[in-house]
Amino acid sequence: MNKKKKILILGLYLILALIFFIILKYPVDCVFKKLTGIPCPACGLTRAFKEIIRFNIVKSFSYNILGFPLFLSFAFIFIIDIYDLITNKDILTKVLKKIAKYYYIIIILLIISFIVNIIRGI
Repeated sequence: MNKKKKILILGLYLILALIFFIILKYPVDCVFKKLTGIPCPACGLTRAFKEIIRFNIVKSFSYNILGFPLFLSFAFIFIIDIYDLITNKDILTKVLKKIAKYYYIIIILLIISFIVNIIRGI
């Protein structure tokens, strides 16, 4: 990977980090819930991520049951991608291909989260 591409990827990560921290600071309403009145599978994730950053892992589950697993997944992918950028390896692609084989588990988790959010009225 050339140097320009590495700088572009790192710049995108910085922009995403800024957006992430802005969203954590200011509340964001769920567009899906505003339009339909039904909570989506992602409703409560911002609050769950806030609690994870504050090390309130148990409380994060009360906002969204997928908060902690998603946070760990994002952190894992971020670390592998940075490692790939530094070492010029392509481990992330191999990991994502293996994860893609289990797409049905991700779909089931989203459906469960959707049901739980509806029951809780999040």
